Amino acid sequence: MNKNVTFEDKMKELETLISSLENGEYSLEESINKYTEAMKLISQCDKELKNVEEKINKIVTENGEENFDIEQA
Repeated sequence: MNKNVTFEDKMKELETLISSLENGEYSLEESINKYTEAMKLISQCDKELKNVEEKINKIVTENGEENFDIEQA
């Protein structure tokens, strides 16, 4: 996957993969490959979200406010 792919593009691809896996569109071998691809996308998206959370925390802290927590937002 290209490094210039946006978070939103990754999420769309992940949604497509999950839908296809749920619908049984792939053979067993293809399903395993698609599952592996989906897990990589999940990891990439999670890493991006954590980076954004850190950036927001830095901004919020600099403004004298409490820490920002994505799970509560």
